[in-house]
Amino acid sequence: MRALIATADCDVLIVGGGPAGLAAAKYLADAGRTAIVLEKRAIAGGKLSSWRDRDGDWLESGLHSFFGGYANLHELLADVGIAHHVLWQPHTLTWGFPAGFSARWPAREPVFEAFHFVDLPAPWNGVGAVLGGRYVFNNVEKLLFAKGTLPVLFGDHAYAERQDDLTYAQWHRRRGMSEHMLRAFFAPMALALNFTPVDRISAEAMLRVMAYFASSKNASRTGFLCGPPSETFVDPLVAHVRARGQTVETQAAVAQLVFEDERLAGVRTRDGRTVRAQATILAVPLHDAAKLLPSAMLRDPLVHGIAKLGSSPVINAHLWFDRPISAHSNLMFAPGTMLPVHADLGQVSPGYQWPGRSFIEVCVAPADDLMSLDDETVIDRIMRDMLRLYPAATRDRLVKAKLVRIPKSVYRAAPGAERLRPGTRTPVGNLFLAGCYTNHRFPASIEGAVRSAKSAVEKTLEAIGSRGPSGVRA
Repeated sequence: MRALIATADCDVLIVGGGPAGLAAAKYLADAGRTAIVLEKRAIAGGKLSSWRDRDGDWLESGLHSFFGGYANLHELLADVGIAHHVLWQPHTLTWGFPAGFSARWPAREPVFEAFHFVDLPAPWNGVGAVLGGRYVFNNVEKLLFAKGTLPVLFGDHAYAERQDDLTYAQWHRRRGMSEHMLRAFFAPMALALNFTPVDRISAEAMLRVMAYFASSKNASRTGFLCGPPSETFVDPLVAHVRARGQTVETQAAVAQLVFEDERLAGVRTRDGRTVRAQATILAVPLHDAAKLLPSAMLRDPLVHGIAKLGSSPVINAHLWFDRPISAHSNLMFAPGTMLPVHADLGQVSPGYQWPGRSFIEVCVAPADDLMSLDDETVIDRIMRDMLRLYPAATRDRLVKAKLVRIPKSVYRAAPGAERLRPGTRTPVGNLFLAGCYTNHRFPASIEGAVRSAKSAVEKTLEAIGSRGPSGVRA
């Protein structure tokens, strides 16, 4: 195929240096194609970025856990030589219920329930984990759970897709499962998935994840990086693609797309530089894509969902204590609190160098009503719930607390949103989309970002006349 753009600076220009953009650069290197990655921030990594504060302590844009079912991500990690950076935890999902959560147990004490996945093929190992719980659910609720989830565990993708007009709470009730299980078990799962409550999140989004985690034996097993994401994931990936001839620039914000004769010639950066390429992959967050794409293009059916999808805000809280305050070294779910998903990284990740003490990261969601509050007010509310769950977490034992606010994080998976997620292609033949908001039959996640990158590179290489990477792994 003839070159699309004369005097190009590279084969493919990638706008955005998050997981999707960096993965795309890696796949293009695999195919022998040159790429330039332009990242607007001073550090690469996007939603996986981390940085040091003035005290030298690490801050992160989110609490990141890796799951065993992230097939494309694990393939990428192995190729880059950093698969050993993921520290796998026991195959257990742990819930913590604060004092006063339920009349079923003493009101003055928190209750913890660990659901241990049994040594059976999927999905029976997960069903066995729930049925084997001792405290949270009675036998009737367990049987209703097993019956209610049958079409998810043993059905096909089409079943989940037909539920997109319902919230998860509506679907849950229609299937006859209990309100207690909805509030105690599934509510924090929805917040972990999309920072969206069960009465606002699409049933399809939840059911798709449930089906995926039930598809293989270790799909729901949790792992954590052995240190801050910048050191253990982002920097090694950047070094890998640079060593293979790719260019990664930071502080290189793109101001606009440059079109010539109805084709995309390249981009113009905020400092006035024009970068030209045969094709471009737009690997930026949803709200940035909406700003960069021309308004006329956003009316096209291929990409019109970009202007209609909303974003979920989230706050990532970092809490340093002067002693251990939790005995649990895994991902924790805590319904009815401001710490619905959290982990003591001081225990599970040696790279944070906080030995013998607790360094807890908390995904604070939903955060819609919290973004306008000052840090001290938010921290006070978090600490009240910390004390309900961990009696040792008194304010005098809190050494330091920091918040990272993300006003527009992942796309909001409200009912009807799944059908609005755009695909890889755009109305312009040499412009493609990547990012966890795109439609790749997976929720917004690191795995979703990598899947989108692989798909975008496949389509990009087809457009410029080259073979792409191996297909997306289911």
